[in-house]
Amino acid sequence: MDRPDTSRLRVNFQLLALFDRVAKERTIAGAARHLGLSASMATRKIASLERAMNVRLFQRTTRSMRLTESGMIALDWAREVLASYETVSDDMAVVQDQPSGIVRLASNEHTATVWLPEFLDSFSRRYPEIRYAISNTDALVDLREFEYDLAIHTGRIPDSSVIGIRLRDVERILCASPSYLDRLGRPTRPEHLADHDCLIHLPTEPGNWFFRHGKRLIGQTVKQAIISDSYLPLMEFARKGLGILRMGRQAVQDDLESGRLVRVLPDYKCVYPTGEVPGIWLLYPNRRLTRRTRVFADALAEYIRKRPRK
Repeated sequence: MDRPDTSRLRVNFQLLALFDRVAKERTIAGAARHLGLSASMATRKIASLERAMNVRLFQRTTRSMRLTESGMIALDWAREVLASYETVSDDMAVVQDQPSGIVRLASNEHTATVWLPEFLDSFSRRYPEIRYAISNTDALVDLREFEYDLAIHTGRIPDSSVIGIRLRDVERILCASPSYLDRLGRPTRPEHLADHDCLIHLPTEPGNWFFRHGKRLIGQTVKQAIISDSYLPLMEFARKGLGILRMGRQAVQDDLESGRLVRVLPDYKCVYPTGEVPGIWLLYPNRRLTRRTRVFADALAEYIRKRPRK
């Protein structure tokens, strides 16, 4: 494939990164927001890149932009340059033992709010040149589509599109407030849940909960009183007496010890339909990791594995 004549180009890595981002977003405004630029500044920079390369990179419409044939050739070249720059920068960081740059992490909310602050307090002192972009979600994210370097996910075994390392098992339990149990009674078998208000986490089996009792695997349809895609409000709803919550025991351990929540159906183990228990996973995209990402991932994995199990 032909490459642009670089002998007369006056471009820099920031321009190429903007070009790459505009191609991904298909709008200058979206790319500008991502890179912290004004739309007018980004427009001027793209125009200067087109002048420097003496080609039209984009066909513009009122709603979006698409690459011209010359733009597609130039984008391949720009991405090679950016990848080479990141590789050499990473190699230099290895030599100096000072990895730098941004680690983009998708994390479940419990890890992000309870574990990460303590971990980063120590890790950032050791590696002060690493910065972080953290997104909170309980859902299993597409690392490649959203350009995450890593993800911490609690739940099922990930699919083959990512590399997953299981860090530890998660014991899920059912719990409710004393006020709820005083008002509506305590269930003693899973089938009683059909008549109880249940607080449902949307990404994980919203209509059915599964239990292991001895050698038996039990599936039970539950009454969906409140549904949310986040565990944090569900925990607060449970504390206020609005229903029965299924949650990782460690996340509600303080509530159990204080008496704000009481365990329900302790003889029935919460599992998936296959009978397996959830796990905490460290997920990688299926590509080469930078030095900063590898250092961060190894340290975070060790930290999570060593967390005490109350």
